[in-house]
Amino acid sequence: MFDVGDSLRDAFAAARSRLRAAQTTVVVANAGESGRSADAAMAQTAQAAIFTEALLAAERQRFEAIKAVTK
Repeated sequence: MFDVGDSLRDAFAAARSRLRAAQTTVVVANAGESGRSADAAMAQTAQAAIFTEALLAAERQRFEAIKAVTK
């Protein structure tokens, strides 16, 4: 059987890394240990979250296409 998520596996791994890095940046900014402002860190987090949401939408579309074919 075709693995629906296989083609997006690397993208999901990248998204997970981006979210983890963004979270770390927010923590460092909030702790005052960086010259980077908390707003910039939150913007990075938002970008990572938007990317992840787009990947999830692509995955849902693939599942919907499979569901339509199997009916």
